[in-house]
Amino acid sequence: MLNALEVLREARNLGSSATLAQVDEEITKHDYAALRASEKVRYAWDVWDKVSPINGIAPNLILADAPQDGEIYTVAVDGRTVILQKHDPEQLGFSPMTREQALGHAEKQVDSMVEQVVDALVKDQVLRALL
Repeated sequence: MLNALEVLREARNLGSSATLAQVDEEITKHDYAALRASEKVRYAWDVWDKVSPINGIAPNLILADAPQDGEIYTVAVDGRTVILQKHDPEQLGFSPMTREQALGHAEKQVDSMVEQVVDALVKDQVLRALL
């Protein structure tokens, strides 16, 4: 969710005389849950089958530096793979992931990406309303 103080600072840098209350009011006009839901449908995540090429890259090349006993997840946006995660992103080194861990990390990554997109959209709309 947007930080109203940061939005206010940016609005003022753009020449607005808006108040923090006005920024808060503009932010609350947006239904974050609906925006997140509509954005999230663009994303797909799953554990990779280790045999299908990804974005034209052969599986043997992808597997070359992956932990042998772990799962690999992918995240796609609009059908195009944008993330290929071979190891547990929350552990040091190249720690393998179970299927459950991989799916959990993938969804967490998607939620973060969705939040960034929604924040950027709302921020733009709020700033436009304040200028």
